[in-house]
Amino acid sequence: MLKNSDIKTQLKIELENAISEFKSSDIDVKLQIGYDKLMSFDFESYKVKLKEEIHRKLSSVWTNVENGINPEQKLDAILLEHYIPNQLNLEAYAYGIIEWEERDVNDVDVDMGCSYDFADGLEQDEGITLDFFNPYVEIINDESIDDYKLAHCYRLKGFIAIHEVFYELYKQNTFNKINMNDEFYILVGEHDSYCYAVLSNLEN
Repeated sequence: MLKNSDIKTQLKIELENAISEFKSSDIDVKLQIGYDKLMSFDFESYKVKLKEEIHRKLSSVWTNVENGINPEQKLDAILLEHYIPNQLNLEAYAYGIIEWEERDVNDVDVDMGCSYDFADGLEQDEGITLDFFNPYVEIINDESIDDYKLAHCYRLKGFIAIHEVFYELYKQNTFNKINMNDEFYILVGEHDSYCYAVLSNLEN
């Protein structure tokens, strides 16, 4: 079972591997500019905005019984799923995951399998904004560049920031209002592609 200390460590290793793979590829000037923009992105400001967004969505959407949330359902996870990063201010939509029979999370790179269902009232709802992808999107839109290795660097760098915010809020008991199972995860991933754990309710 994956703990938060494991998540941070593994995400950092995944990022180092992604950066190494990107740098070992044929990098043109535009890709180098995209990489430099990632390295200089203001993640501290992003985390401040993300923290506010999570507080807002937690109350107004993810646990709001007026929106159809069933408070009796125990969640195995909340999945924040996005489509390919090809538009500014990309959003990851929220799905409540229940009856996740294949849940066996030991690595940060999660294969969800197919045996799960969505919670009442929490399916493709408002999630979080992934605007750390914006510099990448601006480059691929302007220059017709789509480099999955660079996109993966953006993804992992962003997911580390997301983990840090969720974990800080978790330590403040922010998510106590979620009816979660003893083993619960926040997951972020691209539709039909990468999926990563960014929070566990198992202690450090």
